[in-house]
Amino acid sequence: MEEGNSIIYGLEHQTRALSPQYGESDAIRFLIGTQSLKPQANQVHVVELEEDTGALHTKVFKHEIGEIWHLRCSPHDVATLLTTHNAFDPNISQCTMGVTIFKLPTVEVIPKDLDDLSAIQGRNAEDMELLKTITPEKPEEEIRCAEWHPTDPNRIGVVYEGSLRVHDVNTGAAVATTAPEGRARLKFTGGKWNPHQGHTQFAVLQDMHIKCYDTRADSSKPSWSIDNAHRQLARDLDFNPNRQFHLATAGDDAALNIWDYRNGKEPIFSRTDHSHWVWSVRYNSYHEQLLLTGSSDARALLTAAASVCRDLDDEAARLSQVLEDGVLQSYEQHEDSVYCAEWSAAEPWTFASLSYDARLVLSRVPRHFKYKILL
Repeated sequence: MEEGNSIIYGLEHQTRALSPQYGESDAIRFLIGTQSLKPQANQVHVVELEEDTGALHTKVFKHEIGEIWHLRCSPHDVATLLTTHNAFDPNISQCTMGVTIFKLPTVEVIPKDLDDLSAIQGRNAEDMELLKTITPEKPEEEIRCAEWHPTDPNRIGVVYEGSLRVHDVNTGAAVATTAPEGRARLKFTGGKWNPHQGHTQFAVLQDMHIKCYDTRADSSKPSWSIDNAHRQLARDLDFNPNRQFHLATAGDDAALNIWDYRNGKEPIFSRTDHSHWVWSVRYNSYHEQLLLTGSSDARALLTAAASVCRDLDDEAARLSQVLEDGVLQSYEQHEDSVYCAEWSAAEPWTFASLSYDARLVLSRVPRHFKYKILL
């Protein structure tokens, strides 16, 4: 991929689910889930970027059990993924949601010779192996997302509208349940495992607030919380991979906030560079001062938060040249809401953004910012 140039991949159906292929250290791959109202028309696209040439190679797999609202690749097995999906059930005359675990028949995308290339170009969507489907106890209950446990391949955290449950992926049974107290409790809108604290905590978005629960036992009270993290609905969160008490949040107030949850009264970093709801926020796994956000203003922003990533007692860090806080670059190739922005799991300077208009944009951190961080 050339400096300053993004690569665009278009799909046939609308999209809002994107995941890097975790566990893959050599190839730059992303998986996309479509959201067609025709259940049997939905697909999972595997997109691989050939870094030297900038060429894109793709494989398409059938997802005939409904529109995909959320997708996450397994960090434990490169060929395994889970989707959160929704489809109309004619037996009960209403839409029902579920979480399904699939296994890809192969992870290879780029053909090894021209004969393979000809076969791929003429091939229809392939089948994935369905391993397990988890459904709500009540058919009308909505599922917000599902996340793999960071270290235990047999556990996933599923965020329902009114509870958080940890499920066994082999049996589908819930092994721990967290539901907030009170009849008038606010609904959950998403969540994520805390990669620190022994991988026992799961943080959920609850209206404008962040609540983090210990999943080792059933619980109704959070281990810690950040009340009023946003002035409007909180949409997404991501933990700093290097600092155990820091996390970033995004919300409908167009804000990107970074918190030290030991003192959650005020953010330690805050920007409102978007002009509408912010749906996605992601830390760079290798360079924590770089964050990606995606918004309904049809933009993805690359932002620096270097001021909260320096150790105050490190004299060399204070004297070294660092990035200035703020937007480094705005990516405006989208024409609809950018629901997802994700860093590559294999290459720290490459990322992808996905908008509802079925457009995936692959980009790189500009070279001068890269050198400023490294040199």
